[in-house]
Amino acid sequence: MKVSLWAACVVLLASLSPSLAASSAMHEEPDHVGSATADEKITFDAYREWRLNFIERRRGELARQLSASDLPAERKARLQQVKEYYDWFANLPAPDRDHRFRERFDRIDANHDGEIDPTERAAWRDKQRAYYHRDGERSQSATAK
Repeated sequence: MKVSLWAACVVLLASLSPSLAASSAMHEEPDHVGSATADEKITFDAYREWRLNFIERRRGELARQLSASDLPAERKARLQQVKEYYDWFANLPAPDRDHRFRERFDRIDANHDGEIDPTERAAWRDKQRAYYHRDGERSQSATAK
């Protein structure tokens, strides 16, 4: 249920801001940890399962977007690039893919206790937002004051 709700939010966000979703989706870590309840910890197995599901959902979204007949060439090229990334990732041998998942999980799990807790989720989310400049509008308006 939590994953379904989160997936619906991702689709809604992508439809509201397709250029943001396409430009950063190839490299960003989705805010999957936001789907956990406030006090819930996430294990590596849960993280891996979520990532696998996310990759498949994202590939489907990209295929649907690419099927649009009125897609501008620049947008189509960018979507194709992002889709190629997800196709590549989906086709990695499981041990290689799990190794990449483990590396990312370990970066999020700052205290290395084998679980991502709410504090670690918030810290990672903030780090990703800063990296992908999602708070740019807020930062610019704050400095203008």
